[in-house]
Amino acid sequence: MSKKVLIAYASRFGSTEEISIKYKQVLEEKGFIVDLINLKSRSTNPKKLNVNDYSGLLIGSGIRVSRWTKEAKSFLKAYTKQINSGKILVGVYLSSGEASDPEKRPEAVEKYLLNVFNEFNIDLGDHLLYDAFGGIYDLSKDTNLNWLNKRMLTMAANYPEPDSNPAFGIGLNQRKDLRDWDQINNFIEIFISKFQ
Repeated sequence: MSKKVLIAYASRFGSTEEISIKYKQVLEEKGFIVDLINLKSRSTNPKKLNVNDYSGLLIGSGIRVSRWTKEAKSFLKAYTKQINSGKILVGVYLSSGEASDPEKRPEAVEKYLLNVFNEFNIDLGDHLLYDAFGGIYDLSKDTNLNWLNKRMLTMAANYPEPDSNPAFGIGLNQRKDLRDWDQINNFIEIFISKFQ
């Protein structure tokens, strides 16, 4: 019998969405049945989901201005009881510019994952995996940033401290992907290995 996994995500500018789509592909290649749900979609009603129908649950969020997307955070809060039951394998991941620097990644994990788990009284156990991935800075013609976010990113790209600013040096019509795809792929491989 195939294992069934729910991937529920809310992306700010596309990075978390790309990771979630990749995870769906990898899981399906391994024989899993996967439901992929964009929590920001108007047609999605996360409160009507029965996560107990799944063997695994992946929850992804983008980070902006030091905050989770409200949709992903609400989903995590709504299903805390099921997550804490230990009956479902759960992976929580996010995409953040702060996690782009491997030396600063532990701070991002603490700030955006462990603090949120503590806020919702989520038990850390063998059934719970989590990680913080880097982000994308996109000023290309295909960007999904609105004018205000483009302006903010342009200002950040010109901020004169390149060592502490992952957006430094991005020019118009450029896209800078600061995600570590080995890290991202390792996360899903560990998730899959927990089913064996």
